[in-house]
Amino acid sequence: MTIWISRNAASNKCMSRFAITSMVCLATLIALTGSVVAQGVKVGPQPVPQQPANVDVTETKGFLKTRMNIPSLRLAIPVLDPGIPASSKEQHDKGIWPELRRSESVWAAFKLKEWMHRYNQFDEIIVCADSSVSADLYLIGKILKSDGETMSIEYSVIDATGSVWFADETDTYRVEIGWHQRNEGSDKDPFDPLYNKIAETVYEALKDRGKAHVKNLEKSSRNNQNQGHSLSDLERIELTRDLAFARFLSPEEFGDSIVASNGRYQIQYIPSRGGPDWTRIESIQTREDAFLEVVEKYYSQFVEDIGDEYHQWQLDSFPIAREIRIAKRNRAIQGVAGTVLLVASVAAAADGAADDGDSSAELGTKVGAAIGGSLIVSSFMQNARRKAAVDEINELGGSLHNSLKPTRVDLNGKVVTLSGTVHDQFTQWRAMLTEMYENSSDADAITILDDEAASE
Repeated sequence: MTIWISRNAASNKCMSRFAITSMVCLATLIALTGSVVAQGVKVGPQPVPQQPANVDVTETKGFLKTRMNIPSLRLAIPVLDPGIPASSKEQHDKGIWPELRRSESVWAAFKLKEWMHRYNQFDEIIVCADSSVSADLYLIGKILKSDGETMSIEYSVIDATGSVWFADETDTYRVEIGWHQRNEGSDKDPFDPLYNKIAETVYEALKDRGKAHVKNLEKSSRNNQNQGHSLSDLERIELTRDLAFARFLSPEEFGDSIVASNGRYQIQYIPSRGGPDWTRIESIQTREDAFLEVVEKYYSQFVEDIGDEYHQWQLDSFPIAREIRIAKRNRAIQGVAGTVLLVASVAAAADGAADDGDSSAELGTKVGAAIGGSLIVSSFMQNARRKAAVDEINELGGSLHNSLKPTRVDLNGKVVTLSGTVHDQFTQWRAMLTEMYENSSDADAITILDDEAASE
């Protein structure tokens, strides 16, 4: 690297600054590594009792992949596990703001839905509270790290049979300098490349099975029709989803259609799908979808409400998170506390942290005393200009999952009110559906009332 030094009284100062800047560049070459523990996940209605390569989001924003010749599939994306430690001390040490992280877990689920939609392979993609909903595939994620500059998400994909397509994959993305300035006023998210990478991984896993499905169709068409049709993996997943819902509604009638073995469902027989009982099940399943729309609208509104505050957090926390990361790297290299403080200050200034009255550039002198992520959170929460944003995040994030308003349902002329959390109302709804099936009631008699209808 060539450095030009002016011949004036400030030459020593320039040399010092460029030397420190060089150390900053060296520090950024050191990568982070981590590990996670795989965990099993149950999906579907249950019986009662290295850093990824950068993705050019500008180029991919509007793309839609060619639709594969596959069955009609529904993808469920439960709200991500926010990854909040139980200990408040650990939360502080890791710089985790619980209300913000809960909000981010919903935000990330909708971003994943947005990117999965662009891959154009699912007939339906829903954001839901958990994996107990009826779906063909489940994209289940957990936020491992999120500090405004870097985000890491661990994720797995499981199908309706309980088969794990892949488990505990982890992708990480770090926002580059200047991103916020270049994209000011746009609807982009600095972590769009991360969400796109995850969506692409799911797409590639589905594509392999899609090719196998097409080959199976071609093989079946060549064989004698009297030999019957052998189900592809995707067809087996789709059928298992339907059988699991039927078993949930009527375990006496459909309980032995599938059995669990080694954590997976095995199809034992295929019930007649043209009879009145199956027609009733399909009708009730349509009603279930109506309630899932209510839940998703609630989460969607939450994302809209938290958007401005979350974007402000991302903007403010980025330069602080970056200076702390660089300070840590240089501390490991130099082992000199004084150098760490200087490097942190230079990094903050290089990011334009002092622009527009932002005091984050002054934080370099504090890094030695508070080198962890707690500094990122405290600087945002103690900023008088951000008080309204802090209050909004605390209110919305603190009431998440608990603030779903009561849902009024017209049940054959009788109005029933579901109340409580998202999980409470979904449990009440499911109980209503099973009772309706047992009593041979008309599923079309269930209507979820909107605000206008409920007030009449």
